Amino acid sequence: MGGPNQKLRILLVMNGLGWAGAETQLVHLAIGLAENGHQVEILAIGSTTIDLEPLHAAGVKTTAVFASTRFAKVRSVGTIFRHARRADVVHCTGWDATLWGRLGALLARRPMLITEHTPGRELQVSRSGDRRVRLINLHNWILGRFTAANIVVAQWQIKLLEDEGVPAASIVHIPNAVPVDELRRRSTEGPTRESLGIPDAVKVLAHVARFSPQKGQATTVRALGRLREELGDVRVLFVGEGQEQGAVETAAADLGPDAAYFLGLRDDVPGLLALADLAVLPSLGEGLPMSLIEALALGTPVVASDVGDIPWLLERWDGGVCVDKDDWEAFERACRSILEDPVAHERLSRRGYEGASRFDADGMTRRYEAVFKAAVEGGPLPRFEAEFEADAGTPTLRPA
Repeated sequence: MGGPNQKLRILLVMNGLGWAGAETQLVHLAIGLAENGHQVEILAIGSTTIDLEPLHAAGVKTTAVFASTRFAKVRSVGTIFRHARRADVVHCTGWDATLWGRLGALLARRPMLITEHTPGRELQVSRSGDRRVRLINLHNWILGRFTAANIVVAQWQIKLLEDEGVPAASIVHIPNAVPVDELRRRSTEGPTRESLGIPDAVKVLAHVARFSPQKGQATTVRALGRLREELGDVRVLFVGEGQEQGAVETAAADLGPDAAYFLGLRDDVPGLLALADLAVLPSLGEGLPMSLIEALALGTPVVASDVGDIPWLLERWDGGVCVDKDDWEAFERACRSILEDPVAHERLSRRGYEGASRFDADGMTRRYEAVFKAAVEGGPLPRFEAEFEADAGTPTLRPA
């Protein structure tokens, strides 16, 4: 068995590589592992739609299978098997990569791990809209006992996996994280309010998420109407694409031509979050949202629903306010209270910025490394709960 400096061949299996939170987390992890000397490959069962150059520059190999039908996904198990044979450990992210990826790893007789990003089983549906709860429960009940580590990004997911028959001893909590220093550097590169045509005195919300009923863009528009009545010129930046975008655009049009900006997919999200007064996410379900971690690391206060581990995140950072997911008026009141109180805004901004070191990508990579090595060696899995206690870590003070 290797020592503490053992370098591994790691296969990371994912449905596809896009810009959503789980994919972003995987990219951060892959780059961190490669920079630490491991041989890393990402295998996308579907396609890749992001710029792969940062991964390739770090030494991460990428392979896309382009399997879009159920039959093609079944056939992809053979491809996963062949790639797994060349790896020391196989890690799978998200349904249904955790099914096909684990089957390939089992055939290759390699230790396997998964990371669970679910926002709630009731929100996981097929393309036709059919719920997948029973199918996911079944595959976790069968495969969970053969899985060396079942990593959850949110504490609330622990009980979910236990209820699905996953052995408690195999469940490890590793929160999502972001490359804090890189985000802050990129945030200084723009865009600016001037480039977007937004006056400095205007209050700005940023809502970064795919357009779906789960992510609550309709709630943001509804609250924006009230905010503009009470505070004057308040605007929102929507970043993302999705099936609900047309309906949200129609609703926002009633608020005026400058009320909402629909920016699509962007590679300058740090700059957009940094120029906003608030980052908002009135979501119906989450694991641990990457966009909110990014906002807090940049010193942008958050108003979000009390779903998933958002309350846990804000308890650690004290960088925002949670409201009931079904109460749009409470969401609007929370936004207004921060926007019209500069003292509260500055306190939340500073507290979020100062706590960022606890959710830095380097720490996340170190935790995954420890779990990977334990899986390869067959030893006990490490635990990291103490690292996220209220007094853990050394905060980085925000420059005045």
